[in-house]
Amino acid sequence: MDTDERYGETVFRSMDGEPGPSTVDIMRAVADGERHRRRVWLAGSAGAAAVAVTILAVGWTAVVGVDRHGSVPAVAPATAQASGQAKIVCSVRQLGTPSGQGPKAIVSGADPTGRYIVGRSYQGTKPSTVIWVDGQVHQAPMPGDDPTLRDITSTGAAVGVSFMGDKTAAWYYADGKYTRLAGGEAVANGINERRVIAGAVGKKPAIWRSPGEQPTMLALPGPEWSGQATAIDEDGTVVGEVSKQQGGVRVAAAWQPDGSFQRLPVPAAHGGPADDFTAMAIRDGWVSGWAAYDRGKQRTISGPRWNLRTGAVDSRDGVFESVNAQGWMVEITALVAGDETVQLPALPGFQQEPHAHAYTLSDDGTTIAGQMSTLNGNVDVQPVPVVWTCKR
Repeated sequence: MDTDERYGETVFRSMDGEPGPSTVDIMRAVADGERHRRRVWLAGSAGAAAVAVTILAVGWTAVVGVDRHGSVPAVAPATAQASGQAKIVCSVRQLGTPSGQGPKAIVSGADPTGRYIVGRSYQGTKPSTVIWVDGQVHQAPMPGDDPTLRDITSTGAAVGVSFMGDKTAAWYYADGKYTRLAGGEAVANGINERRVIAGAVGKKPAIWRSPGEQPTMLALPGPEWSGQATAIDEDGTVVGEVSKQQGGVRVAAAWQPDGSFQRLPVPAAHGGPADDFTAMAIRDGWVSGWAAYDRGKQRTISGPRWNLRTGAVDSRDGVFESVNAQGWMVEITALVAGDETVQLPALPGFQQEPHAHAYTLSDDGTTIAGQMSTLNGNVDVQPVPVVWTCKR
């Protein structure tokens, strides 16, 4: 079982499959994935995989709002609508994979329009990066091992990371060609329309002002701190995470276009402030992330959302992967559009214990991409890439 198949097992499992409170034993779920801990951090996986790594290290049980089978409970579309406003309805379709390959593939990013989607497909067990353009798959094999495309612009310029030996390499892709970014051991997590790239060099947050330039290191609270930039906005604002020691408690951070550093406000939920939190995505001043609230041996995972224009922060239970220019977010199997929550439908044939993972969200809210699989005991079976189309 590889990292992609393990995603659901990492986050959405009840303890030993027994009835009881909605909990997941992350330590049990990823015990066989210990060798990926360093790769997850270096590859910039700031979502649920990062949650798993953190909990694995400390042995908490995490409450993420799942049922005893490991599936996210269905959330009915909101019935209370604004005056004259129609309810959002979403449909789903499966994306294709390259000729000669099976249907297994995962989504790892998309551009703000939803026209370009990046991910990887599989020839046997070997992953290879791909790009879907208007729903059509194109092979874009990245050099190195364990390749992942992380982000892409509306003109098809993408960034990602792979392993060259035991060290990470950051890559820029455009016009059918990969260029390795300067900086040595580095990762590239985000790119904006100006092709400014955000990531990390030597476990320190960095940006590349253009793909051919040397990296610019971003400010940290002190010399003993490390971190990474996870995403970049169109005005050059960067978000990410910092920690005082590798693998330690994280703090969500933002870097203004002039390079100045700020810690994002601590999100609060479940009777107190978050103990560990990070920023994962930014769009037009809206920032989404995840936060952990430790209460004894129980860790609750929530999704904070910051508004950099007003300084406001709110939080709701769940793992949120993306935020768009309207402040809407996707939460694994649901679209949260203002005060309306819309459950995303399953593919035909996947309705029996489906495991969906919505990962990207377009600015207009009409295109969501991710993957869907079914469960066989405690294992996700062959995730397939999907696109949800939503409209009022």
